[in-house]
Amino acid sequence: MSYRPSPTQVHEQGAHLPYLRAIRAHPLLVAAVVIVAVAIAAALEKSRAPTYTATAQVLVTPVTSGGAYVGLPVVTESSSDPARTLQTATSVLESPAAALATAAQLHGHWTQKRVGEAISVQPRGESSIVSITGTANGATEAATLANTYTHAALSLHVAQLSKEVATEVNQLQARQKRLAVGETANAAQIAEQLTALSAVASGRDPNFSLLQAAVVPTSAGGSSKKLIVALALLAGLIIGIGAATTIEYLNRRVRDEDEVLSLYPLPVLSRVPPLPRGARDASSFELVPPRVREAFRTLQVQLPPGSPDEGRAIMFTSPSPRDGKTTSAINFALMLAAANFRVILFDFDLRKPDIGERLGVRADYMDFFRVNANLNELLVEAPSAPGLRVISSPLQGDVTPLLEAIGRRLPELLRTARGLADYVIVDTPPIGQVSDALRAAMLVEDIVLVVRPGNTDREELKRTRELLDRMDHTPTGLLLVGESGVSDLYAGYGISDSGESSSRPQPLTDSTLSRLPESGPGGPSEGGPLIRSEQRS
Repeated sequence: MSYRPSPTQVHEQGAHLPYLRAIRAHPLLVAAVVIVAVAIAAALEKSRAPTYTATAQVLVTPVTSGGAYVGLPVVTESSSDPARTLQTATSVLESPAAALATAAQLHGHWTQKRVGEAISVQPRGESSIVSITGTANGATEAATLANTYTHAALSLHVAQLSKEVATEVNQLQARQKRLAVGETANAAQIAEQLTALSAVASGRDPNFSLLQAAVVPTSAGGSSKKLIVALALLAGLIIGIGAATTIEYLNRRVRDEDEVLSLYPLPVLSRVPPLPRGARDASSFELVPPRVREAFRTLQVQLPPGSPDEGRAIMFTSPSPRDGKTTSAINFALMLAAANFRVILFDFDLRKPDIGERLGVRADYMDFFRVNANLNELLVEAPSAPGLRVISSPLQGDVTPLLEAIGRRLPELLRTARGLADYVIVDTPPIGQVSDALRAAMLVEDIVLVVRPGNTDREELKRTRELLDRMDHTPTGLLLVGESGVSDLYAGYGISDSGESSSRPQPLTDSTLSRLPESGPGGPSEGGPLIRSEQRS
């Protein structure tokens, strides 16, 4: 019966999980980017000269359209759009001529361009006030700049208006002299216009008046140092997390167990700790590190042997090369043989056959076709592992003909092997790259998918799942290579000071069997003992 994950076993890929995984994978990168961002912000803040701002306020009084000011450059009231009236007043005060006049009065380093950059003329909301703000490196200088510019802008507007008003007054006075006696209505209108214009001619501005002069500011403007550092910290986090996420996106390898389970939610049968370099090619049980033995014992308990007449066929495969499937198959077979099980190890990875060379066995599939022999005659026992029999093939060039020939006989070979052994272990190529393993997947009881975080290709793991799902094959579970299954607290459990297991299983004899308790409550489980007493054939 194939395994189907329960809802609690399915790891949902939340939107935040890729970012958390990226932070866990590259904490130093994120921390370095944050530190650099804060350091740069602090250095810039320290080197930045303080700036001060001072603001003068001008009251805008638009005149009514028509009347004495017709044809003059004045700000008239717009009943349909008051905001437009204030914008017109702002554009009048934002004068390059006023900036030039201010630079001439202040002298020093001030130029027309610098004054224009340091002065800001803005309307204040929906009011009738225009703010003129000056920015400078000194508090007094900022107030002086704002007030000087304001007076220059108002004076220029009055001067321009007075010049045109003088011409208009002369024309009105000439018209007044030409009036005939009795034209009282026209005379009264001209007199009213002359009265209004004479005030402007004397220096009164009908539109603008200084509401409040700029005062010397008491503190520098701009953002506070704490705010700048906080923004730099936030920017550093965003950039650092973005860089880490980009690296993770470009990295095709699965990062950890959580990511593996999010891509393929299967039960984890066992976790094999990282192998020392010298133990990766172990050819005997004694060379397998104790922790690795315990991981494969955990795997065996979950895959008990079949009936005495028919062994259990287990296929080891992986999504990617170098995931450790061949080493896992060999170590599992060595552990089973040391536990007195009858084991047959098939090397079906004919594109890269390693098992025969690593175990010192010369057993060739081609002998099936060279001589008239059966499987039992061709199996060769590993010299360092009594009870473990192997069939493999030397490395060849084009293996396609051999694959086709062995593929046709594979059902017969596995059926025969089940009758000769308690366990039949089949090592196959990475299923995420070639399809050879799919032939064996249809003929075995269990599929153990070997995954190695940090090496397994993410896309090949997805492809493996798609292929097996399409053929309605669900692996029995995962064997995680490079993952520690025990904490340091239990690191020495069952291990002697010399580093060897203090409880290595020994073959049972009739005298030792007589001392074992009968099966029953508290006795061996019905799933099968770890050590079998059947004689090897």
